[in-house]
Amino acid sequence: MKIASVTASPLHTDIPTELRVESGAGLKLARQMVLVRIVTDDGLVGYGSPSGPYDLEVLRRIVEDVIGPLLIGREVAHHARLWHELYRGEITRNLGNRGVGVAALSGVDMALWDLRGKAAGAPLYELLGGLYHADGVRTYASSIYWALTPEQAAEEALAWIDRGFTAVKLKVGREPRRDVERVHAIRAAIGDDAELLVDGNQALSRNDALAMLGELEAARVYWFEEPLDIDDVEGHRRLREAARTVRIATGENHYTANAFLPFVEAEAIDVLQADVSRAGGITEVHTIAALARAHHLQWNPHTFNDILTVVANLHLVAASPHPAMFEWDVTYNELMTHLTTEPIEVVDGVLRPPGGPGLGLEIDEDFVAAHRWSGERSIGMGHGMRV
Repeated sequence: MKIASVTASPLHTDIPTELRVESGAGLKLARQMVLVRIVTDDGLVGYGSPSGPYDLEVLRRIVEDVIGPLLIGREVAHHARLWHELYRGEITRNLGNRGVGVAALSGVDMALWDLRGKAAGAPLYELLGGLYHADGVRTYASSIYWALTPEQAAEEALAWIDRGFTAVKLKVGREPRRDVERVHAIRAAIGDDAELLVDGNQALSRNDALAMLGELEAARVYWFEEPLDIDDVEGHRRLREAARTVRIATGENHYTANAFLPFVEAEAIDVLQADVSRAGGITEVHTIAALARAHHLQWNPHTFNDILTVVANLHLVAASPHPAMFEWDVTYNELMTHLTTEPIEVVDGVLRPPGGPGLGLEIDEDFVAAHRWSGERSIGMGHGMRV
């Protein structure tokens, strides 16, 4: 089964002004993606998505004009060799070992795995070793954002718990003192049985993160996610050394296992959050999950952009021996709710991967045709800076 074509379609969906949310990652203006299609000579179609935000035209050109020509005529069954040829050759030599080139490779890798599953007539979790989490994957509601008062944040958190979630995540980083008030208000509202996670999106200084840590411990926070700049290995090490019960998590902006190694070697991390749509695809994140397990650490992926990235991560989590704590986007996002013909739903706080071949998703081509990108921006500047 040989590859006949590789295409990429940039998509854009608006977020109504009143439903936009803001964190250290910026103000979300819209949701966007690049839908990767790989078609074989016998007509099978594999789908993938490189997670952003990146300039969608740059992503499209890398997929179609850089990676695509190197795949045409190659055997899908040679998937592992193709990954290494692309990464060691074109990506690292010309596009860098982190960022948009690796993200593009991630979307292509996802589509190749989708093809492998379809060719075998099996869901991806079977190709990855079968269901480890046979009763489903525990999810957390992501996320509660900056704009809310402590009372409003507590009310929203409790609403998600009432809907069946057993864990919620709070965004912090703009006002550390007010963040602490929100943390305690949420804990008081949801009680002791639900988990509370906290995410800084790199918006905190070392001092602010260390000062906040004691309050997070008192509120029995499960993990402190991306508290510091992703290049600050030593800062993460100091934070983890100071922590007693709170896990230090990072990795949504790390690319390939090479980016995680300094954190693992420095004992600066508890939870590796590699995302298959950014960190090198299912092929590489499978390796990162094994790296975590070998060092008695957790792998729990960031997964947020669209339903393809979510389900690709879900298949790998469902087949993984790591404890399940899976991110589920509860903000306004038509790429989660309308891109496929049948929605994926959380039931009683649990997700189950689709049982169809490959990713198990059917793309709604009418939705794709109606949401072509035409140059719009998706996000304001980070750390809450509006533009």
